[in-house]
Formats: sequence, C-alpha cells, structure tokens
Amino acid sequence: MKRLIFMTILVMTSCGVTEIGGESTSASSSGGVWGGPLTDVTNPLEQTCYLTAFDYQKGYDWRVNQAKENVKCSLVVYANGVPVMKVPVGEAYQIGDDPDMHRVIDGHLYTDYSTDSLTIIKRDGSYLLSYLGRETICGFSVLGENIYTVGQNRNGRGFSYRRNGAIVISRESGVVMGVSKGAGDSLSFAFYDSIISSEGNVDRYYVVRHGKVMQIAVREDVTKVWAIGFKGQSVVYLASVLGVSAPVLFIGNEMKALSLPQGSTLISASLYCDREQTCVEVIYRRGKELYTALWLNGTVLKTFSSGQMVNSLCVVENGICCTAQSSTKGGVGTIYRCGEMYTVPNDYSCIGHESIAMVNGILHVGLSSTAGDRPILWKDGQMDTLKINGYISGVFVH
Repeated sequence: MKRLIFMTILVMTSCGVTEIGGESTSASSSGGVWGGPLTDVTNPLEQTCYLTAFDYQKGYDWRVNQAKENVKCSLVVYANGVPVMKVPVGEAYQIGDDPDMHRVIDGHLYTDYSTDSLTIIKRDGSYLLSYLGRETICGFSVLGENIYTVGQNRNGRGFSYRRNGAIVISRESGVVMGVSKGAGDSLSFAFYDSIISSEGNVDRYYVVRHGKVMQIAVREDVTKVWAIGFKGQSVVYLASVLGVSAPVLFIGNEMKALSLPQGSTLISASLYCDREQTCVEVIYRRGKELYTALWLNGTVLKTFSSGQMVNSLCVVENGICCTAQSSTKGGVGTIYRCGEMYTVPNDYSCIGHESIAMVNGILHVGLSSTAGDRPILWKDGQMDTLKINGYISGVFVH
C-alpha cells in the first residue's frame, strides 16, 4: 500500500542552490537499465549518499495519480549527486512506484513487487528471485550471497522469514512489530500473536534472532507492549504497566518510566536502537491536540508543536535527526538535527519514510515539491535541485 506523506512548511533562510543530474527522461527512452555497477563510484575512504527518485514523463502531473499503471515512469538512482542507474517502472517491468518497495544496499538497487500470487525481488532491474505469496517486505538484508527478508502477508495476518526466498520461519498468524540488522547477523525482528483465554484475547510477544523464535517474558503487570527493538544482545521494549501513568522502557533487567504531561494518552510508539543509543518516538493526545516527542537513552530531547508528526528519523553517533510534518494546512515543517532546528522550504515535503541520512557528517534530506516543482536534496542548509519531473523516494548511506 502506498504511503504518501506531505509536509506543509515555511520558507527557510536563503542558501546556495545547485542542480544535479541530467535532463528529465521517461522510461520509454531509457530502454531499460543503464549505468552501474553502482559499487564503482564508491570511495572506500568515505561514505556514499545514494538517492532514489521517481521521474515521470515530461508534462505529466505526478501529484494527481502517480500510481496509474499506464503512466510512463522511471526509478532513478544517484550516487553522490551523479545519476548512475535508471529502471523502468510499471506492471510490465514488475517494479512498482511505491517508495517503500525499494532500497539501496552495498551499491545495488533492490526492488520488490507483488502480483496476485507472487512476491518478486529484483537487483538493479534484473530478476533475482520470487516466491509464492503476496507479502509486504518489512525487513531486507544482504549478507554475502544470501538475501534475507521478513514479509508480512498483505491481508495483515501471518508472515514469513526467508533466505533467498526459501522459508526459514513462517506463521499463519502474527504481526511483525520491528526489524533490525546486527553486525554479521541476518535479520532480527519481533512480532506479536494473540491467543484465546478465559479472559479473552491475550497478546503474546516474541523475538526472532539467528533464526530462532523466543517468547519475551514480560511482567504480569504489563498491559500492552508498544514497540520492541534490540540493543546489542539485549531486547528492548516499551510498555504500559498497571499503576504507572507513563510508558516504561525495559532494557534487559533495567526499566525507566518516560514521563508524559499530565492528562496525556499514549497513541503510538516506535523504537530506534543501536549498540550505544536507544531512541523512543511517541505520539500522545492531550485534550484535542496530538503531539510527538523524542527520548534518547531515557531523556526527553524534543517535543514538537501540536500537530507535527515525525516522518523520517535516523539515530546518529551524537544524537537524533528527523523531519517533522504538519498535519494542518499552512503548518510549519521542521528538520531536527541533533538539537538544531531548521524550517523546510515553502511547498516542499518528505515522501516515504527513508528520506533522511547522515553522510560523512552532513545531514541529507530528500524533499519533494507539493507545488509540482523539481525535488531538492537538502544538505545541512545547502539545496541541490534534481533535474527530474517527480519526487525523491529514498536517501541511503553506505
């Protein structure tokens, strides 16, 4: 399902603007994949910024209905501002224009596509593997010659964990909660399932690590687990506990309450963890207003203005970076960079949830125009314009 997210924003202070990429072209003129391999452009001493964007035929207003199958469209990959690959998009090519259905890993473009009965994975526009079942890919990892995926059934219940398309673990019920990749590991993820008891439906929570399923032994006074993550060898989860008004963060045997303003009701929560840091993002309601707040290692860092929702987020060595969108027309959109605040240019927004990355100490944010202008790449205040008719769908660092 397409998740298309816009921010309504104010004008940022004037910065230098440059253009990157070539002239806008349609899929029909490309004849297929060009450029690459992407790994040739990688400087081994520095990180490379990979950017993906959808480019529509000249004159087409992609904002009207970008999912229309007969619209000619290309998925373009840039490496450090240089267009290095382009693949045609559409049902005939088994590549979709959903920003959540592709990613760049180790200099290669991986896409997934669902037919009525199959899930198809391609690399750099060429067929790689397929398997029976319509799945939403919520975890993807490449380890040597092996491709690991976690896919949720598109009906919302049941999932599979696969290596090169072959099932490692499969459940007919259960909902995936979060996926992460550890160093030298394939994929670790969490899920919950419901059982019927004398007290009604009861949720049970599980983690999968190294291909093994383990139930999380949550305390008896836990009423709901909101999010689950991994920090090194420890399982981290955020839960509601009887008698505690605030959500409680559990890291191994440690626990810490994350206080919310009095009278608040928790709506949702997400966890972002690495070996050193644990970030919690929560949305809560207070009266009729919705708020988003960020915690790092148990300390609140930022509460955004009413109606601002975090879109893309990354945890970096010295803090958190994210973009926050406004749910109200004419509201302010924000780029948060480790405590520094920037407003987003007028009529620009993030699309999808992979629009931000820190590259060689410079924050890169992909912004697309709600007015139909060319998209821009924001780099610590500098703005580079892409010569395409479309939008930025992802920013990746390797």
